[in-house]
Amino acid sequence: MTSGIPDAVPGPDRRRWLAYARGWRVPVHCRLQHAVVVRSRVRGLAIAIALLVLAWIPIDAYGLQATEFLDVLALRVGLAAGLILLSHASRRWSPDAATIALFWLQALAFAAMELCLLPADGNVLRVGYGLFPIVVGSQLAILPLSLRCALFAALAAVAASIAPFALGAHAPSAAQWDQWWLLAIVLLFATIAGHSQLQLLADLLGARRDASHDPLTGLANRRFAEHRLQADRARAMREPEPLSVLMVDIDHFKQVNDRWGHARGDRVLEMVARVLREELRGADLGVRHGGEEFLAILPGTGSEGALEVAERLRARIENARVLVEDGEIALTASIGIATFRDGESGNELVARADAALYRAKASGRNRCMAAVPGEPAPPPRERASGNASA
Repeated sequence: MTSGIPDAVPGPDRRRWLAYARGWRVPVHCRLQHAVVVRSRVRGLAIAIALLVLAWIPIDAYGLQATEFLDVLALRVGLAAGLILLSHASRRWSPDAATIALFWLQALAFAAMELCLLPADGNVLRVGYGLFPIVVGSQLAILPLSLRCALFAALAAVAASIAPFALGAHAPSAAQWDQWWLLAIVLLFATIAGHSQLQLLADLLGARRDASHDPLTGLANRRFAEHRLQADRARAMREPEPLSVLMVDIDHFKQVNDRWGHARGDRVLEMVARVLREELRGADLGVRHGGEEFLAILPGTGSEGALEVAERLRARIENARVLVEDGEIALTASIGIATFRDGESGNELVARADAALYRAKASGRNRCMAAVPGEPAPPPRERASGNASA
């Protein structure tokens, strides 16, 4: 299972994922948004190209011979239909598959059209068909692609340019070598432009993620959690559907820092965050609420389901061990549970979970307790002393 942001990675690893973006892969933290952008642009390109392909038919009727025109007409109609189908199918395909299909569909159709043309020197329309691979290659600049996807797409433009000569009986002319040189330049700069868009997207989303996530654990921070809880509360009132929260606190965390040092304490926090990411569903959200406290927001989960999740988290933390140079650190955690009651605010919901957590710690720690109706939140001073003795 994953956290509320399934593709989240800890802040210190962000540079590693950005390195993937500058190489062959799309970084994990922006794959969802990248897929949305690419699919949208592929659909727009497919429809625009289909319209342009059909709009060229009257020009073919004027400049081509009758036998050529009928063959090319069939290919144009087929290409336009294929592009329209692709615009709909791309919603279900991966962004790379949709992109590669867009380029290869055009490349195969344009190569077939050129093979249908009879030799006729000086016909401007026929010369224009040789420029179609450059038109295909220039589309790389519109899409934010990884280098791997851009390579497969660029190969389509190359194939469209070479196929008529590889399958025909005549050798390329000097003008054709000029066109291949121009195609190479266009592919190079279009690939750089498209990949720069991917880098910009990764940097912007990374900066936005840094502002909403804890840099140590990679979980959402408290500010982001407040916005998310407001949205989940509104949904719970509108549907209606259940909503629960868990307040998780590491027992005796101060002793961990005192005995093992803050660096080992950070490793403990990272381990607990990893447990939350692995145990929570994709719709849930794991939050570092502050210090050694974590919050889990569970939309669509009632009191019984929340208790099951809490017990699973508690058992995972109890069985986990953080290895250090001279031993291992054993942990336990106390968890408070609260389920949304109609009309209460998000802060009140969290406060009830916090009160249940305080009662769990006062009852001996390493246990889960649900909020009691009407239970007040612990006073700030008393809550602080409870943390100090944790």
